[in-house]
Amino acid sequence: MYSDQWCSCKLISLTKIFLNSCYISQIATPLKITDAKIESIQALFEWTFVRVYSGDLYGTGEAGMAPGLKGAQNSLRRILVGEDAFKVTRIQEKLESAGLYGGTSFYHTISAVNMALHDLIGKHLNIPVWELLGGSREKIPLYVDAHAGTGLGAMDSLQLPLEVESYDEFGVKVRQKKDDSSPMMGRLTEEKWSDVYKPEEYARRAKNLVREGFLGIKFDLDIPTPYTAEHRLRSGQVSLKEVEYMGDIVKAIREEVGDEIELMMDFHWRYNMNSAARICKALEPYRLRWVEDLTPAQRSVTNFDELRMLAGKSTIPIATGENLYTSYQFKDLIDTGVTVWTPDLAKAGGITEGRRISELASMYDFEFSPHNISSPIGTMASAHACSIANTLGLLEFHSYGFPLWNNIAKSTHRLIGGGFIELNDVPGLGVELDEKLLKASYPSFDI
Repeated sequence: MYSDQWCSCKLISLTKIFLNSCYISQIATPLKITDAKIESIQALFEWTFVRVYSGDLYGTGEAGMAPGLKGAQNSLRRILVGEDAFKVTRIQEKLESAGLYGGTSFYHTISAVNMALHDLIGKHLNIPVWELLGGSREKIPLYVDAHAGTGLGAMDSLQLPLEVESYDEFGVKVRQKKDDSSPMMGRLTEEKWSDVYKPEEYARRAKNLVREGFLGIKFDLDIPTPYTAEHRLRSGQVSLKEVEYMGDIVKAIREEVGDEIELMMDFHWRYNMNSAARICKALEPYRLRWVEDLTPAQRSVTNFDELRMLAGKSTIPIATGENLYTSYQFKDLIDTGVTVWTPDLAKAGGITEGRRISELASMYDFEFSPHNISSPIGTMASAHACSIANTLGLLEFHSYGFPLWNNIAKSTHRLIGGGFIELNDVPGLGVELDEKLLKASYPSFDI
């Protein structure tokens, strides 16, 4: 009997040694990059995918929205082809050097490449990215971005509004609005007040989202009200009646969902300092988890002094970060009093920088709640990065009620359920693009 047990143990040990040696052998063998492709589609947002090949094997990543990303495809091939995909840090540094004069938008491409490399390596090693990173969280909590009484309309990569012609499970057809030439965000918006901005419509939408199992909901309050005046809007000001109206909206939501649901409000960089302070004071009674991007301090350039002053005026936690790039900029955020960090990993540097940012947040016990308007590719990449975040709050989901989001994803598991993304044992990011559907919906799609 003991001899049989010894033989069994010996067999298990030899099997482990064999599997470990195979794993080490896979790592020791370079994973040469043979090609790279970029493709964009216009959905509710513009989604740009980067695919990195090693022979027949490939990984897919996603770049945050920015104009002209596809134009870098040929140069990207020159940089990547021949590199060893395992050398993620070397490739990241090479891309950062290449994009020196490309501005922040090139970081969107860098982020997508980084995600694609992790997907490729995970597939090659037959291991999911979250385990590759050493993650331990298998359920990633989500909050849903609700906009207002209905979802946010479509926009192109310059945030110009698009008119939706049709909208179904196969795609979204849009056209430019001829009479609207201003971006949807900011002080020059041409949006007008309508019934979707009534407090009762916000409350109704919140009630429906709670039924879906989401743990938190974020609404937009940089909206037209019955009291909006162009001269105030242009200066980033709000009147007492406008602030009272905002308060009525938040009160209606809170009364509808109760105290178990986290509520956040987004202002998209619209207001000046005094108006922002006035808004924060008015919203204090409603126990918000955070208020986000009240002033223009952090759009594509930064004014950390302004953030520091605003944080000193508000008892509600301030959130920001979706337009910051790399851990270097988040390092400069530490002394501002901003305690909720919201990096968008499809812009900030991908999974590698996401890890660095989350570790930096962990050092100061700041909440790490990534911004995310991505397709399933970027969303899953963010979820894998969240698995290792010590101070993880909630990951954003921005495509509720948009059928194409789910339908372009091919996965053996349901991606979202009960307000969570459940990570699994599928190698890589655990999701693929349904290229057949995409080519049917977007005939020029080629990746």
